[in-house]
Amino acid sequence: MREYAALKGFAAPEGEDGYVKRGSGVLLSEARARELRRSGLIGDMGEKLAPLPQNKMTPEPKNKAAKPSGSK
Repeated sequence: MREYAALKGFAAPEGEDGYVKRGSGVLLSEARARELRRSGLIGDMGEKLAPLPQNKMTPEPKNKAAKPSGSK
């Protein structure tokens, strides 16, 4: 067993902690570590974290519709 750093957050399999947060240390067997390393989820301690995801929300439109001015 060896300690690795979680480069991205991921769900641990049944019987383990549940969810491994991004940037936390996790103790894994070599076989499990190989599997997670191939997926890009873990790296050696001290390795750089994956970049934060970009916010994909659309920007506010610049040409908003005018509010109706007529009232009864």
